[in-house]
Amino acid sequence: MAKTIKKLIKHIIQYNIFDYFIPKLRKFYKKIGILEFMDTRFYWVAWRIVRLAKHMLWRGKVTGVSNIPQKGAAIFLPNHSHALDPFLSASNVPRKVHWVSKLENYKYPLFRPILQCTGSIPLRRGQSDQNAIRLIKNELNRGEIVGMFPEGTRTKDGQLRRFHTGAARLCIEYGIPYIPVGIRNSFKLEVGRNVEVHIGKPRYPDPSWKLNYENAKKFTDLMRKDIAALVHNEEPKSIRIYEHEEIFPVHIKKSPTMEN
Repeated sequence: MAKTIKKLIKHIIQYNIFDYFIPKLRKFYKKIGILEFMDTRFYWVAWRIVRLAKHMLWRGKVTGVSNIPQKGAAIFLPNHSHALDPFLSASNVPRKVHWVSKLENYKYPLFRPILQCTGSIPLRRGQSDQNAIRLIKNELNRGEIVGMFPEGTRTKDGQLRRFHTGAARLCIEYGIPYIPVGIRNSFKLEVGRNVEVHIGKPRYPDPSWKLNYENAKKFTDLMRKDIAALVHNEEPKSIRIYEHEEIFPVHIKKSPTMEN
């Protein structure tokens, strides 16, 4: 029975009537100038549904929501154990999170319009995707929050993987913070499990740092220590780094590489 249900769900995802008219509908909304308005409304309706689903199916405390800056660009950084981590981690965040999502996710007809409507950014993994970088920078220039998984992919054993330096480079380049997030108990997720989400304080790079590999690696190591502490319910072991009150939390540092 379980296999039959799984096959049915897969069929609905791959072959559904909605995929035929949603692209045309989006073109129509864009033509009359309400596409962004409709996408925003869709995001917050979906946000409420996901928040309710988490409360009903995966009860567990959520802490640190007040650590989310009320405005200004930031990188939202959770650990990654399950495909539902973007929904579980952002379902209590009072600001829109623009997730960077692997391009493969856009191949599923049911997922593609959802990703588009929620402002996700497609990324070609395993290569330097300049279009994805441009879209990420566009959102940061607008003062938005971009969600990224610094591990790059899901863990295979429940342990934190090696972190990539892309998020650290963006933080240093623009002088913006990362927001560390620890998701507990989402590995091999089952209905009824208590899934906890713990959001840490926004961390800014040292304003004197230049954008180079050494500083990006140093900041990435701090990210990993912060997230590991939230996942394992420990005190952060990272050395002191700047927090919200210590430098201008809203303005993005101008950079020669900023794109409009």
